[in-house]
Amino acid sequence: EWKPFKKQAEFLALPTTIKEALYGGGAGSAETETLLMYALAHRWHENPRFKQVFMRRTFPELRNEVVPRSREIYRPFGATFNKSDMCWTFPSGAMIFLGHCENEEDVHKYDSMEINLFTPDEITSFTEFIYLYIGYERTRAKAGSGLPAIIRAGGMPGGIGHTWVRNRFITPYPKGGVILIGKGGNKRIYTHATLADNPYTDP
Repeated sequence: EWKPFKKQAEFLALPTTIKEALYGGGAGSAETETLLMYALAHRWHENPRFKQVFMRRTFPELRNEVVPRSREIYRPFGATFNKSDMCWTFPSGAMIFLGHCENEEDVHKYDSMEINLFTPDEITSFTEFIYLYIGYERTRAKAGSGLPAIIRAGGMPGGIGHTWVRNRFITPYPKGGVILIGKGGNKRIYTHATLADNPYTDP
């Protein structure tokens, strides 16, 4: 049984009418776990058309940290892991890919995909181009599928993307919780969470 703590629950409850959302703000806020659990919490893994791309900047980050954690989470739901494709497939046919995008030209590896849920983790390690290209060019959903076309990111301060992430999500409301309106009327929001919000982490 997995029960989200208050800040996680707040982030998970965001409506899919909000295109972009960022969770985090400090180490220990369980960003990775929250993004890995996102589809399960909404039961999208039961829809055969569902596709998620959970992304880190480099492959070693996935291999060393994310793959072991994902095994703990997805295997109890009957999912199987294809190591060559770095993809979890659920009994329904739903798929969660563990991807990476080390160089900007690598975005084209995702050109043929229809992504319902894009979850870049450690977002400040990405360039704005990578985030926007995959987040807006590849996220989509078929009409009537009951699936979203959204971005849910996690991260904390620092990294090459610190400035653009701060400008996009945190300025002018550093504590978050306020919907910002971007181009085309797309909504985005920041959920501020730190170690102090996580009751399961040993201080």
